Amino acid sequence: MHTTAQMHAAIFVENVSVTVGHGRSRKDLVRQISIAVPEGSFLSVIGASGCGKSTLLRALAGIQPVSSGRVLLAGHPVETLRQQLPLAIGYLPQFGAFHGDLTVAEILDFAVALRLPSTVPAPTREQWRQHIIDLARIRPLLGQKYRTLSGGQMRRIALAEELIGDPAFLFLDELTSGLDPYSEHELMVWLRELAHGLHKTIVLVTHAVGNLGLCDSVIFLHDGRLCYQGPHDQFLAVHETESIEAIFGGYQHASSVGEFSGFDQDRSGELPPPPEPHALNTAPPPGSFSQLFTLVRRQYILLMRDRSQIWLHLALLVTFPLLVAIFATKGLPQVRSLSLSIETNPVQMLTEHLDYLRDSFSAAALVSGLAMFQVILLTLMGANNGAREIAKERDVLEKELRAGLSPWAYVTTKGLLVAVLSMAQAFWMSWFVKTVCGFPGSLVSQFEILSITTFAMSITCLAISSASKSPERASLLAIYLVGLQLPLSGAVLALPEIVSTLCRPFIAAYWGWSGYLKTLSDYRIYDVVRQSTDTYIADFNLCLLVLGLHAAIAGVMAWIFVSRAFPRR
Repeated sequence: MHTTAQMHAAIFVENVSVTVGHGRSRKDLVRQISIAVPEGSFLSVIGASGCGKSTLLRALAGIQPVSSGRVLLAGHPVETLRQQLPLAIGYLPQFGAFHGDLTVAEILDFAVALRLPSTVPAPTREQWRQHIIDLARIRPLLGQKYRTLSGGQMRRIALAEELIGDPAFLFLDELTSGLDPYSEHELMVWLRELAHGLHKTIVLVTHAVGNLGLCDSVIFLHDGRLCYQGPHDQFLAVHETESIEAIFGGYQHASSVGEFSGFDQDRSGELPPPPEPHALNTAPPPGSFSQLFTLVRRQYILLMRDRSQIWLHLALLVTFPLLVAIFATKGLPQVRSLSLSIETNPVQMLTEHLDYLRDSFSAAALVSGLAMFQVILLTLMGANNGAREIAKERDVLEKELRAGLSPWAYVTTKGLLVAVLSMAQAFWMSWFVKTVCGFPGSLVSQFEILSITTFAMSITCLAISSASKSPERASLLAIYLVGLQLPLSGAVLALPEIVSTLCRPFIAAYWGWSGYLKTLSDYRIYDVVRQSTDTYIADFNLCLLVLGLHAAIAGVMAWIFVSRAFPRR
């Protein structure tokens, strides 16, 4: 092994293997790899596609669990370092993950607020931010939105964000992929400067071999095995060629014919003794409440800039109550005649008895249907509130979780967002229907039951979103969930008793419908509805309690799924 391996090993990898699958589907992605990388060095990992480069990099960064062996960073097990001091490890996948509507300056501002410990004074934060801007040479880009940047500029922004936490280790996967030759060379020179000037240990997976001479060493993988570690020029000399492409071809040919002829040999040599753990110049990220305030501020900016979503919310807010009013128009006289308070005067009750019998059944069906119609439309709004909210930014979420983002702070931010939307939607629906359709009952109570129904569905769809890999899948599942609300509620279609008993606790629409009807309990129309349906109408407070449990359970589930998006082992 090259003599630098005998120096202080910042990265120490001993007999690491990564295996996936079981039985006949078992596959070794990385096989018994042992390497030592000195502090402040720039290492590139090369090899043909599928040889295990990215898997090894993820194992070094503590993202991919190893099947056997161990990885030490600065003498610490990588799992421990990742859990306790996540900012010490910077990891960049091939494609960066950012909110496209944020400017470069805002991206850096939020990165500083989410990553730098709260104990760092404001002047020091700003000084460090300016230092990163100059180091990454991105000052002319600060006012641009991320979505408008070129590929090379996006790579610089991604690396600048990782540098905010001042990591001792940088693991970069195909950072130079797709760049023009000049941008690639410039980026490689910058990485070399970061390693030598700031004493960062950098490992880069790359397919580009034109600038490998800028690296301190390279390692070559083939079929999950380490075949070489050392300087670039010695790599060529060992294989007696001047072309890395010829080396790649030789290994591929040797594998295809089963004859290695000097290729595919482990040339890594022996490891030095494992290093003793030593302290790193890093600290834990800010606490959950500090991150919560930052995330709420960012969420507000993103919401205000998503014009299409704002227009969609406004369209639903206006059209859905209008639909209720349109369907209610024909039956408004019957509803109003039966919405008077219950009379205690026997003479008055007898004189109204004939009219009551004539209109009661049609009015009861109308009131019950309109109550359910409001609930179903609000659950649709709730699905729109939460179904895409987490899934659409999963890549950003996973990146920030790696950097120490609190899952609780993230889920709470999304919960606050859908809570505000739910209250606005429920208030407008309840006020509009009561005012236009002349429904009796307390506006406050109707707003209360409709808002918690909308919120419960929003949080449930937020949990679906947190478990989904794509916003399209989350939206589809949310639509299915809303579609099941009406038939399984039992309010419109009669259900077998056992089905009703089993399903009812989980159907938010039933509890919203039942609670809304209970707000009419002081009026004659409620007695008519109760006599015309076989479905049990639950107590108002019970409906609030059950819907509150729906929201609480869904919130916990969302937190669990978000936490598992990047588990802290």
